Amino acid sequence: MSRKEPIYQTILNALILELNTNQFRKNDPFYSESELRQKYQVSSTTVVRVLNTLADQGYIYRVQGKGSFVSKFNRGTVVRITDTHTYDIDDEQVAVLVANESEPLPAKAKIDLKSATWYLERLRVIKQAPFEFSQSWYLQSLIPATSLKKLRSVHSVYALIRKHAHIDLARQPFKQEYAATSVPNQRVADYLHVDMETIVIKIERWVFQTDQTLEYTVSYMLPNYFGLSLSSDSKLADTNNIR
Repeated sequence: MSRKEPIYQTILNALILELNTNQFRKNDPFYSESELRQKYQVSSTTVVRVLNTLADQGYIYRVQGKGSFVSKFNRGTVVRITDTHTYDIDDEQVAVLVANESEPLPAKAKIDLKSATWYLERLRVIKQAPFEFSQSWYLQSLIPATSLKKLRSVHSVYALIRKHAHIDLARQPFKQEYAATSVPNQRVADYLHVDMETIVIKIERWVFQTDQTLEYTVSYMLPNYFGLSLSSDSKLADTNNIR
């Protein structure tokens, strides 16, 4: 016989369902502690635990003396992301500028420091105009050493990995973060043919297989080549799998 679900978990699940409907919008006031106590007939301890969990998971934020408010987005909603770049991908060229094993791993890479990695620098170009500079770290097991010397002539690193390691990185779980920032250094500015004050889109990408990080890439893209479209799905994601 399965154990009865704890009342804390029942309330938490019910509130997450509410938060993932159109009932709440960004920065709307959320239920107060007294309202939840009355709604579910439970103790203050249970209510506080539920609210703290919702805050920890990003559904709400709490302001001392004012109450709880709905966060920027509903984390349980499945969102479809579409790249809306304006250029023709068939016109794109990729140049591998550096390929070695000596570049230290950044702390944000989340790759086991004991794992050997290849370091790659790439420049994406459209009609002789550079628009994105990338730095990547891949597990060495994904790319054979014999291929490293030939990477300068490789258009797609993912295709090379798919051929040799039989892993399609495009189909693996990933996390990607975006931020508008200035060019990080003069070297990147020179590659992109811009000055140091230019604003670019910084894109960080982690690709996983189970609990192992296979790839970490940080890119700097000129904003006029960048575009994303987001649309929500009607079903809910498993919040336990949100990284």
